[in-house]
Amino acid sequence: MIKKLTLLLMILMFSLAQAKSPDLSVMTDEEKQLTGLNKLSAEELNALSDWIKNKQAEIDREIRQRNAGFEQRRQVSEKREIKARLEKTYNDKLGDTYYELDNGQIWKRISSGSIFIKKDGRHLVTIEPAMMGSWLLRGDGNKSVKVKRIK
Repeated sequence: MIKKLTLLLMILMFSLAQAKSPDLSVMTDEEKQLTGLNKLSAEELNALSDWIKNKQAEIDREIRQRNAGFEQRRQVSEKREIKARLEKTYNDKLGDTYYELDNGQIWKRISSGSIFIKKDGRHLVTIEPAMMGSWLLRGDGNKSVKVKRIK
């Protein structure tokens, strides 16, 4: 629940953070003096203000295009459940557990815990998408562990 709220807050903050162009007419005389804008004529101030607005519009357009591309990529790569036979399970020298599937994929366990795997024959496993981009490896009806794809 906290992860969902954090993500929602981040999205809200990003949408609010898309800056509006600064309005030079709201600057105080002291700020104009410090920045040197008091030396510009009204025509020059208007030209500068227009330039800033155009530049901000360019930046906003680039952000929208970048986000649109991201959304498109995410829709193309929809996460789906993977069913495969577990070829072998092994541990490396650091104690990390790896699961090799018959489709050539290799997954690494990233959470504590374990799943029961029969010693005889190849075991059918399901890898399903979970929250926040994570994956769960589950045997036939037993508990699951969080995994990350290595290959």
